[in-house]
Amino acid sequence: MSADAKHIKNPFKDKKLSKLLFKFSAPAVAGMFVNALFNIISRIYVGQDIGAVGIAAITVIFPIGLLYMGFSALIGIGSNALFSIRLGEKNHREALRVLGNGFILLMIAAGLVTSFSYLFLDKLLLFCGADPVILPYAHEYALWVFPGYFLFSIGAGMNHFIRSSGRPKTAMATQFIGAFINLIAAPLFIFKLGLGIKGAALATVCGQTVSFSWVMYCLTGHRVQYRLMWHNFQLKLQIVLDVLAIGFSQFAFQLSTAALNVILNHALLKYGGNLAISAMGIALSINTIVIMPTMGISQGAQPLIGYNHGARKYKTSIQTLKMAMRWGMLVTTAGFVILELFARPIAAIFNGTDTDLINMAGRVIRLVNILLPIVPLQMMATTFFQAINQPFKAALLSLSRQILLVIPLVLILPLFMGLDGVFLAPVVADGLATLLAVVLLKQFFNRHGETVFFTKKTKRAARK
Repeated sequence: MSADAKHIKNPFKDKKLSKLLFKFSAPAVAGMFVNALFNIISRIYVGQDIGAVGIAAITVIFPIGLLYMGFSALIGIGSNALFSIRLGEKNHREALRVLGNGFILLMIAAGLVTSFSYLFLDKLLLFCGADPVILPYAHEYALWVFPGYFLFSIGAGMNHFIRSSGRPKTAMATQFIGAFINLIAAPLFIFKLGLGIKGAALATVCGQTVSFSWVMYCLTGHRVQYRLMWHNFQLKLQIVLDVLAIGFSQFAFQLSTAALNVILNHALLKYGGNLAISAMGIALSINTIVIMPTMGISQGAQPLIGYNHGARKYKTSIQTLKMAMRWGMLVTTAGFVILELFARPIAAIFNGTDTDLINMAGRVIRLVNILLPIVPLQMMATTFFQAINQPFKAALLSLSRQILLVIPLVLILPLFMGLDGVFLAPVVADGLATLLAVVLLKQFFNRHGETVFFTKKTKRAARK
């Protein structure tokens, strides 16, 4: 079926804004939550089987995983935003070209990162914070998990197109399938077959292989409206440049997050040893459980914002952002309450016998989530500027927290506060980055007669 045929159904019309946002966000929220669960499963099972050193090994490898995610976001989100804008402009032929170019770019990027990771494996692990105790476990896990990271990078990037082409439930299924396979395979490989940390890696590969296969099936079927076709694989320079420009903020965010994690690992090792790395790994895993659904809301809002901006419906794109921010803050506030009340029992899930680990992890969970309720403001603002093709502001928001704020704070605060300074650096950065996001949004909204906060005026505009 030709994508530029006149009878193609428009997935962005004929529904109220709230229903459209729910339609696109609900599956993304569920999928992102499952994806967070997918990532935490390995740490739980490894913690139960090997203990704190196993959790520390996986935590040390996390920056390499973020490198894969960074290139996936650079190309996947960048091409998807351009794809949504072209749909809003009714340029379906060019939207298909963007889809094909995005796939080829993802293949190239994932291949390069995988080759680089294998060539310099031990040096990378030492750079990421491994010490002689952690290195053997980290090496074995990385050796087997990289093929899964390769497939994840491509599959996650292409899954955005499934969502933006009007099939959010199908996109959600991608993440559910991978998590379900991993959930079954991990205990089988780790405990039943006695493969330990290698089994955790193989379970991840199994899940990602099935997820990738599902994504490719959903983008190549003959009944798919927007599908991969050979003649769209030839790279077009202008598309490549636009994709890289739009997606750069997310790439910068992931890359700077990886750099931050490397610096965090070294600081934790210096001030608290492997136990501190394990505790921070647990705290960040739990934090991800709350943040990922909020990212799902953000992903659901992105195509709606991009489409309406491309169609010159600026009021509607702004109201979509405001609604997404409110929903995201509701999720993170609920998560904040739960984590503050039950931090220690949650930490005990990873290892119920190591009292030192439970006590430290419980305390860190409370510390790193102090400002959790306001995190969606910065996250949604970044998505908004990406979706309306203002990559400089999106990149500024991403870089402000990770590079301009957190990294200096990680280096400075421990000089005065010791280990607590390492734990609190991301919290202070969240507060400052959120203030910057509010300032940038206020400037943009003023030009369109809007306010940052909800008013009756914006509510009426949303119904237009």
